[in-house]
Amino acid sequence: MGVTKEIAYFNAFYIKSSNGSNDWHIEESRIKGGFNNTFMDFGVRAFIVDDEFARERRKNAMIYSGIFNSKTGVNNLNQFSIGASNTKAVDSANGGIQKLYAEDTALIILQEDKVTQAPVDKDFIFTAEGQPLSTTSQVFIGSIIPYAGQYGISTNPESFAVKGTRKYFADKKRGVILRLSRDGLTEISFYGMRDWFKDNLQGTNKIVGMYDNVKDQYILTLSGTSNYTLGFDESSNGWTSFYTYYPEDGFTLNNTFYTFKNTNIWKHYQTSNYNSFYGTQSESNIDLIINPEPSVIKTFHTLGYEGTTGWSASNIKTDLDDSNYTDLGSDIAAYSNSHDYDLVGGNIFNKKEKKYKAFIENNSAVGEDEILFGKQVSGIKGAYTTLTLKTGSAENTKKELFVVSSEIVKSSN
Repeated sequence: MGVTKEIAYFNAFYIKSSNGSNDWHIEESRIKGGFNNTFMDFGVRAFIVDDEFARERRKNAMIYSGIFNSKTGVNNLNQFSIGASNTKAVDSANGGIQKLYAEDTALIILQEDKVTQAPVDKDFIFTAEGQPLSTTSQVFIGSIIPYAGQYGISTNPESFAVKGTRKYFADKKRGVILRLSRDGLTEISFYGMRDWFKDNLQGTNKIVGMYDNVKDQYILTLSGTSNYTLGFDESSNGWTSFYTYYPEDGFTLNNTFYTFKNTNIWKHYQTSNYNSFYGTQSESNIDLIINPEPSVIKTFHTLGYEGTTGWSASNIKTDLDDSNYTDLGSDIAAYSNSHDYDLVGGNIFNKKEKKYKAFIENNSAVGEDEILFGKQVSGIKGAYTTLTLKTGSAENTKKELFVVSSEIVKSSN
């Protein structure tokens, strides 16, 4: 039953023993029990002001921890003090932060619709003319400085790749591919591929970017309804080729290019077996347009090329009549007679003076009052001609192609 305990003075409280017994301790609430002395209390108690608290995700903000120094044994990575200036936010109107990249003393921030940078361990002060000056600061992430142009990385941070001071990435929303370097943002999809990227970026599910240090190219793989892999070369300042491999990701390590496919890692450029990717043999083909003097109607009599043996031509057409064409097989020296090529009229590339040349035969019916005198007056007529040069699907040796040409005669009509 309950026990009544009496004490002879105020300002005291009971403390029950922790061993479960009925032992009680009486403690004074004033130090030394003196009159008007400092009170003793239970200390700080945790409390919550907002009863409707909830987790908040700030997609446009950053927070950083304390420092880590392995040499001095300091590890404050788990400390996010609210009393320190350890947060930084960018304009939420430009979407969430998709990618952060640290370069020297700058932090590059890629949002969905904007690219900015901020100094690390420094800050910017501005003169009366608006020019920024760098100064030391206790703020870890300094002032946000935007790059010119309304570009971002959309929601495809996987398209980001780096080579030296050059950064490459895709902006799916605007249908462009961008390069960020010391001269700012450049739309590299403008170099001959603007319309192609605007048409094909929108239908992609994933845009994977990687840098191939062996060939010194930015490799971009678009995955979606159709898959494409193509490369951008700085030396030619253009998109040099489509490729017949479609990696899930890739990287360069110790000057060796690796890609991932179906949970396997593949090492490129290691064998002499050309056109073989992920165990599948492919063929190479090049689509060409021959268009000298564009406004003049002419007859294309021959097709020639300079390069290695083994190329064949197909789908030779003009803008006036796409049915009058012939397929030209590769030179006999490269393949046996049983090779599966459609040699219309028996035409093949013949080698003469280190060049390969073949006549283009017109397959159309002979017109009224028209007399043909053999291959010397054959050919197809139009302002321009299109064709495809290709290697065989089983061809795994190195093939080179330097020049493609055609002998033409201007039309007299």
